[in-house]
Amino acid sequence: MRAIFVILDTLRRDYLEPYGSDWVHTPNIARLAARSVVCDNHWVGSLPCMPARREFMTGRHNFLERGWGPLEPFDDVLPAQLRRTSPKPVFSHLITDHYHYFYLGGEGHNSSFDSWQFERGQESDLWISRVDLPALPETLNRQGHRQQNALNRLAQREEREFSGPRCVEHAIRWLDDNRASDDWFLQLELFDPHEPFYAVPEYLALYGDTWDRPLYDWPSYGECRDDPAAITHIRKCYAALLTMTDRWLGKLWDQLDRLGRWEDTIVVLTTDHGTMLGEHDYWMKNAMPVYNEIARIPLIVHLPGDSRAGARIASLTQSTDLMPTFLDWFGAPSPPHLHGRSLRPALEAGATIHDSLLYGYFGMATNVTDGRHTYFRNPLEPAAIVHAYTAMPTQFHGFIPREQLAQAEMGRFLGHTYNIPLFKIPQPGKPPLGYSEGDTYRARHDLYDLASDPAQERPLTDPAIEGRMCDLLREQFARVAAPPEQASRLGL
Repeated sequence: MRAIFVILDTLRRDYLEPYGSDWVHTPNIARLAARSVVCDNHWVGSLPCMPARREFMTGRHNFLERGWGPLEPFDDVLPAQLRRTSPKPVFSHLITDHYHYFYLGGEGHNSSFDSWQFERGQESDLWISRVDLPALPETLNRQGHRQQNALNRLAQREEREFSGPRCVEHAIRWLDDNRASDDWFLQLELFDPHEPFYAVPEYLALYGDTWDRPLYDWPSYGECRDDPAAITHIRKCYAALLTMTDRWLGKLWDQLDRLGRWEDTIVVLTTDHGTMLGEHDYWMKNAMPVYNEIARIPLIVHLPGDSRAGARIASLTQSTDLMPTFLDWFGAPSPPHLHGRSLRPALEAGATIHDSLLYGYFGMATNVTDGRHTYFRNPLEPAAIVHAYTAMPTQFHGFIPREQLAQAEMGRFLGHTYNIPLFKIPQPGKPPLGYSEGDTYRARHDLYDLASDPAQERPLTDPAIEGRMCDLLREQFARVAAPPEQASRLGL
């Protein structure tokens, strides 16, 4: 058995041809979909980037226990489980330009694989080193981290110089070097089409972009106050980067053609989350409610020999399901504390996997869907205290602040840590944008009917449905053994 797990970052499903886009060019993702099973009801779990990746590795939600952070010493991770297959361990290799793996808050992922390749230069990766910064475009010079990105662009002007294409070229070589081998798992991660939406000009020209103002391809997270011309331009920038990424995926598919690998290789394509591109008057992610532009994501699964090619399934599926699915395919043992379930019954026969799904950010709203409705349940108080449970007190590119660590307790608070003691660190919650009027916070809980309102523009007022969604939240909290303050802070 062979498997290739392709993760694109910040991939909007409605910008893909297999999910109905009629203006964004993604012919190679469509090419994969034509010989694969397309999942129409696939959802995020823990958000954003690193929490999602920990789900890929562990098959468990983590957003109820902590925010952005590394693998934990008690985590049962996919590559280690694959090495336990009999009679021969499955070899795993990671190829990535996702630079968060190599900074504090991302520890443990790359070293879990048998081997790994890191291509540098994405976003604010501290790659090009200059003591004195050169003159930079005003829009990239306005924030310090964007200065580093502008430096990185100096070494990535031709298409092959970009880190994403370099990753694909490495994957092509790796497949050729290991053409005679079996029992391997290749994880190929491309940071694109994550912001900044920077691609070579020919791709932007493909979309007839007429932007004539200063360079602008990286909106700030939060409220969108741009005019319609700027929103249109950013959407075209995103489409251009996605099309460039799609082109390089096509080169990988070409290699599978040359090697005849479609007959005996599973190929899975998905993402960690989507993003807001002006919808609901928001840019990007993290600050606003988890609308479907962020939460409902693509999943395309090629089964060996093009089995079930062209099939579409409506079963509810989630990011946590991918790890147990890979274990199932390889016949590897399952660890005892999984939240996800193998998708093989759904992929092979359209079976139901879940009745409802839980998703969200640490300390913000907790969201639930049954596939028909989505429900955003917000904390009753704007900064209600939550606790981060961790044996690895790092967060985004740094340590959890000393002031917070000084307030921590230590103990055996959770049931899945193999008796390893943890820090229990109090942290303030964070209500999303849009739930305050001036200084007054309103604990609003939004309910949407996706059948009549797929764009989530008209919140429902229906106590019966809301009560049922609250019951689903309680059931999910019990299923995943959530820390008790998660229910109490939501008034459940």
